[in-house]
Amino acid sequence: MPFASTVPLIRTLSREVGMVGIESLRLLSISHRSAALADLERMALPATIQTKLCGTMRELELRAVVLCTCNRTELYWCSRGPESDASAQAALMACASLQVVPPPESFTQRTGLAVAAHLFRVAAGLESLVVGEAEILGQVREAIEAAEGEAGAGPFLADLFRAALRCGGRVRSETQIGTGALSVASAAVQLLARVHQDFANLTVVVIGAGVTGLKVARHLNAMRVGRLVIVNRTLPRAEEAAAEFSATAARLEDLPHWMAHAHAMIAAAQVERPVVTPEMLSGVRSGNRERPLLLIDLSLPRAIDSSCAAVPGVALHDLSGLEQVVEHNRARRECEVPHVEKVIEHELGIFQRQVRESMARPLVAELRRRADAIRREEIARTLREGEFDAPTLDHLTQRLVDRLLHAPSLALRSGELALGPPQTRYVRLLFGLEDDEAGAG
Repeated sequence: MPFASTVPLIRTLSREVGMVGIESLRLLSISHRSAALADLERMALPATIQTKLCGTMRELELRAVVLCTCNRTELYWCSRGPESDASAQAALMACASLQVVPPPESFTQRTGLAVAAHLFRVAAGLESLVVGEAEILGQVREAIEAAEGEAGAGPFLADLFRAALRCGGRVRSETQIGTGALSVASAAVQLLARVHQDFANLTVVVIGAGVTGLKVARHLNAMRVGRLVIVNRTLPRAEEAAAEFSATAARLEDLPHWMAHAHAMIAAAQVERPVVTPEMLSGVRSGNRERPLLLIDLSLPRAIDSSCAAVPGVALHDLSGLEQVVEHNRARRECEVPHVEKVIEHELGIFQRQVRESMARPLVAELRRRADAIRREEIARTLREGEFDAPTLDHLTQRLVDRLLHAPSLALRSGELALGPPQTRYVRLLFGLEDDEAGAG
C-alpha cells in the first residue's frame, strides 16, 4: 500500500477512535439531588429489569452500563449520534414501565468529560445522600461486572468504571471522607465496638423492630455479633425482622430474661413510658456484676429510664450524646471534600491521558508499519542497484525522506487542512519541530 494512502486512513481511524472516546460518553441520571422520592421509586429498576435494559442497549448496538442504588438510577452509554441517544433514553423509560412519567427536570443529562467526572464523584461518595458512604463503591463494581457479564459494556466503559473504582479506593485510603458514623444507628454500634472489641462473643438485645431498630440490627449483623435478640411489642414483627438477620425474636414481656444474659441493649422503640427501669435492672443484674451492661437509648420519648445510669455495673448513653457525635462526624466529612476533589481531579487527568494513549496506539502502530514497509522497499531497491557506497547511501536516505514526507507535505500544501495557529502548533508537535518563537530566537 503506498504511503499516501495513510492520509485517508488517519482520517478514518480518527473518526472511529473518536466515537469510543471521552466525547462519546453519555449519561441520563435521576437521583435524590434532582427528583422527589416518589419519582425515584418509579424509576427504580429491579435486577431483572436492569438485565433487560442491557439487552435492549445491546440490540441497539450501544455499549452501556446501568447503575441503580436506593438513591439513583443512571444509564451510561457510548453515543453513536443524536438518534442513538434518543433510542437509549427511550429504552430506559420503556424498561421503567411508567404510568406517571417523572417531569423532565427530575433527570440530569451529561456528555463527554462531565460524565466521567460525575462517575468519579459517585464512586468517591460525594454524590451520595450520606456523604462518604462506603456502599456505593461496591455498587459501582457490581454495575460494571453485571454489564460485562451481559457483554454490554465494551472495553471503553469498562476502563472508565475501573478508573472510577480506583479513584474511589484512593479517596477512602487517602482521605477521611468515610470516617465516623452519620446515623445514630451506626453511631450506637460504633460506641459498642469501642467498649467490646470481640463481637463474636457478645449477646446484644435490640428493643424495637422499626426503621431505626432494623438499621441497628443490620449494622450488628454486618459486625458478625455472636447473638442478636430482637425484642418487640408484637412477636410477629420481631420474628419477621429476626428472620432477615438469623436473630432471636422475643416479646417485650421477655425483656427481663434477655436482660440477664445481655452484654448490651440498644433501644429504638416508640413508647409512651420507659420499658427499662432501675428496678428491672436491679432485679436481673444482681448476679452479673462482673459483666457490665451497656445501655444505648435511641428512642424519643426515652425507652430507658435515665435513672438506670445510677445502677452499679450499668453504662447508659442517650440520643443527645450520639447526635453530637453524628454532627461532629458530618462536619469532619465536609472538611474532607476539598481533599477528595483533588484526588478526583488527579485521577480524571490520569484517565484522560490513558484514553489519549489508547486512541493513538493503533494509529501509531499503523504509521510505524507503513514507515517500516517503505524502509524495506528502499533497502531492497538499493541492494539490487549494486554497490552500497556513500553516494548510494545518501540517495537511499533522501528517497526515504521524500516518501515518508510526501503524504503529509501534500496534505499541508493542498489547503485541505484548515491551519490556524492551534492546528499549526499540533503539526509542529506531531513532527517534533521547533516552536515559531523558539525558531525565531
